[in-house]
Parts: sequence; C-alpha cells; structure tokens
Amino acid sequence: MKITKLLILICTIVLNTVFAQEKGENDPGEPVVTLGEISSLQSKVLNKTIPLSVHLPENYDSSKKSYPVLYMLGSDYRARFAMLASTLDYMGEGQIPEMILIGIDLPEGNSILLPKRKNQDTKIPDNYINFFETELIPHVDNNYQTAPFKVLFGGSNSGFFCVYTLLNNPLLFNGYFASSPSLMIIPTELQQKIKSGPLKTLSENRFLHIIYSDDEGLTNHVSEFTRVLANHKPESFTYKVDELVNQGHVPAMDFTQFLLTLYPDFNPFNPSENLESLDKVTQHFDRLSKRYGYEIKTPISIIFDLGFHTILSKDLIAAEEIFQYSLEVYPEGKESYLGMGLVHKAQGQLESARVMFEKALTIDPNFSLAKRWLKRLKN
Repeated sequence: MKITKLLILICTIVLNTVFAQEKGENDPGEPVVTLGEISSLQSKVLNKTIPLSVHLPENYDSSKKSYPVLYMLGSDYRARFAMLASTLDYMGEGQIPEMILIGIDLPEGNSILLPKRKNQDTKIPDNYINFFETELIPHVDNNYQTAPFKVLFGGSNSGFFCVYTLLNNPLLFNGYFASSPSLMIIPTELQQKIKSGPLKTLSENRFLHIIYSDDEGLTNHVSEFTRVLANHKPESFTYKVDELVNQGHVPAMDFTQFLLTLYPDFNPFNPSENLESLDKVTQHFDRLSKRYGYEIKTPISIIFDLGFHTILSKDLIAAEEIFQYSLEVYPEGKESYLGMGLVHKAQGQLESARVMFEKALTIDPNFSLAKRWLKRLKN
C-alpha cells in the first residue's frame, strides 16, 4: 500500500503540468512534461457535455500508423489517467503496440454508471453504451488515426459497467478490462445476460480480464460470476481472472497485467522463440496483425535492438540491411539514423556515421544517445 500511495502522490505532484493549456513558444512557464490534453464532446444521447482527456503516442503527429484505442472510464481521477498514459508510453517501446488513450471523465462519480438502487433501472448504463456506440467511438475514429481494435477499461463501479457492456453489446470493444468490478450489483440479471444475452451467440473473438484483491470482499461475487460464465460462454470468448494478495480496491498494478495478458507474446525476443533475423521478426508481427485484425508494424525499438545486437555479432552486412529497412519503414525515426550511424562507425566510415548521428539530432535535438556517439567520433 505504501508503494501505491507513493505512486499516486508522484502523479498528483505533476498533474498541474500534465493537463496544462498550451502556451507561447517563448513563454518560460511552458510545461516540460505533457501526458494529456483536455477535450470534450456534446452528447445528445446523454444530454450533457462529456469531458475527455486524450493521450497520443510519441511521434503521433508525424506518423502514418493507425493505433488501437483504449477507453478509460473515470479519468477525472487524474492521477490514475497519468499512470495509464505513462504505462502506455513505457510499454509501447516494445512490450505492447502504441495506443491512443481516451479518458471519459465522470464528474458525478463512477456510481452514475450503475442501475438505480431502488428499482434496478438500467436506463443510465444503457444510455452510456449507446453514447459510446453512436457518439464517442465515431467521434474518436473521425478525429484520430485509429485502428479497428478497441479496449474498454474500468475500475470499481466503472468495472461493473465494463462487464455490463460486454454482456449487452460484446462487439462494441475487442477487449474488456475490469478492475475490482462491483459484481454484487444486479448479480441475478448479469447471470441471466450470460445465459441468454448477446454474448451467448457471439462468433467473433472477444476477451475479458478481471483483476481484484483478496482483501476487498469480491472473491465470492467474482467466483459465482465466472462459474456461470464458464458454463455458458461461446468458444470465441475467452476470459482471465487474477486475484491479487493484499493490494486493496482497484489495485495499482492492474493495468500492467491487463496489457501483458492482452499482448502476451508481442516482444519476439523471448526464450521460446529464436528470431535472430529481420525476416523472422517481421513475420512475427505479420502473424500478430492477423490475430488482432489490424496492421501491427514492427516497432522501431525492436528493429533497433535486433540491429544493435547484429552489430555486436560483427555481421555488418546484415546490420546494414536491418537499419536500411528501419529507414524505409520509419524515415522520421531518430533510432533509424542512430542505428545506421553505428553501422557506418563499425565499418570505419566515420564521416557517414557523423551525418547519420547529426540527422538523428535534427529530429530530436535532445537525443542523448546520438549526442554521446557524435562526441565519441569527435574525440
């Protein structure tokens, strides 16, 4: 719990810069770190303005790629949004594909997504599903470079809504992440939805991952829910449940585990595979593209790692081919030029190496690796 509180505190400290408004180029108060931007959408379905927080991958503006989208409910909890954005950036360097993060603020609180307690009226959560389908998702697809792969993430009452959405409209998202979901809400209705709702006839692949802690009183509720799910789910639907130990409500480590489960073999450099060539690595990502239904390019970080290790093995012809491929796929990638510069340096072509390092620095003047290698050339 101490680690969790410390992480939340650190995120909170930087929030005044995370969502700062844009300032002029010469304004000395311009924030150094930006994890998101504030937006909004006027909803006719909900009859109100929905505040949004948006985080885009690095180099999004210069990229021609399309990105899967992760929708997070309850992003008014800004520290949580900052954690998710930072995690996507860090893991997007080779552990998972880069993703767009859309946070849906719930100023009234996550309980707005629950059925009314008195009569179990589900009109409000049903309206929010309609809002996603007819307004928010089309809005995001029209304004951002999106791939046809979407994930919904929610915790606590938002986690209930995540499960509720799956049972009522399973095709709306490809993956559903529910952290500490409030499954004690209308449990009988949820079980009936499993037995006879739209999920029963699902023919496309969909995935649910539930994570909760053993100290929050959810064990029996999750066990009963998944017992019914196991007995009635279609073959195309898979799910996973993780009970953590002493991690509290909506565990801080849930999101990393969600992503690693969704993309278990994204990084090809693991003991189970011997992908020592560029062809094998690109074939690996071709297979992933077919599995997830959209093009997943070989990440530049993985190409760089392969090329760098090939240089160390003294196979400079293969290394040059790898970084030539990187330049073709990522012509504005600073790592592409750094890698080719390292190849030229190993070949003894020091002037060509210098040109490559300097090109990397024109893309990112603060690229420390390129600065160091350029300094070594001069020395």
